[in-house]
Amino acid sequence: MKASLETLEQHFATVIAANELSHAYLFVGATNSGKMTLAQWIAQRLFCTNVKDGQPCGECAECRRIEEGNNPDYLVIQRATRTIGVDEIRGLKQELSKSGLEGRQRVFVIQDADKMTPAAANSLLKFLEEPASQVVIILTTTRLARILPTIQSRLQIVTLQSPTLATREQAIQQLGVDSTFSHVLSTTQFSLEDIQGWLEQVDAVQLQQTFWRWLTQILARKDSAFTLVQTQILSTFKEQKLQQLLPDLLLAALSDLFTVKFALNRPLNWTNQQENLQQFANQFSTQQVTALLEIVLGLRSMQEANVSFQNVLEYTTLRLLVVLA
Repeated sequence: MKASLETLEQHFATVIAANELSHAYLFVGATNSGKMTLAQWIAQRLFCTNVKDGQPCGECAECRRIEEGNNPDYLVIQRATRTIGVDEIRGLKQELSKSGLEGRQRVFVIQDADKMTPAAANSLLKFLEEPASQVVIILTTTRLARILPTIQSRLQIVTLQSPTLATREQAIQQLGVDSTFSHVLSTTQFSLEDIQGWLEQVDAVQLQQTFWRWLTQILARKDSAFTLVQTQILSTFKEQKLQQLLPDLLLAALSDLFTVKFALNRPLNWTNQQENLQQFANQFSTQQVTALLEIVLGLRSMQEANVSFQNVLEYTTLRLLVVLA
């Protein structure tokens, strides 16, 4: 089935009330579609001590423990690295063989299950063929084609629709983010939970100021951009998710530079930087602006290859400066 997050929450409320929850699901959708939100909702609905109209209250001790990741019967496997190996799945299977520590039900989630190595996937397949009682396992993925067909055949596949950009932008603004940055963030693949997590680590205004200070030094052809990497960028973008966000911010900015340079009839991402970008666009050639974009488009592959964030930043800063020299 395919539906929005809100519709699926209502669906699973009915399924759980009827005691018809399956033992295994595969949630498919874009990063911002709410896959992990739905998985957590199911766990809270199962463990909540104060269910109201089929919905978890979100306030009881069990709901809060699940939200905080402190319930031993709700386990999430997530890896920032490129792969999920067989050791992680073996550890999960050991947990699956145990009884619930605090209740009868247990919920296990493998985030980005497409990262599983073939050996890890085959190890998981053995459990799916002989599921344990009172256990719900949920896999999430943005890339269904990378999940083995044999695993897909043993899961109920649920596809989540992504919210519209306008809806996302409004929701992000409700987190206290200004309209320009909300628009930029709404075009990324990060979830509201991710964004809310960033805001607990760093001020949104400070993050924007630091990013534009660094990029402006690059566009101004100043070697001091290297110093900013060491003194400001690394400390501001310290968290893993923020490091994954930086290429999106850079791509949005240089796409705007491209738009301004060629006078394209499309709205800017960073609307508050139009005058700044216009000044730089007038200084650069067509080939330079195009080359800047090509460099930025390769950033994500460097991160996925587990190149350190510092090395990615320094290498990218150097390449951008060389293009503009």
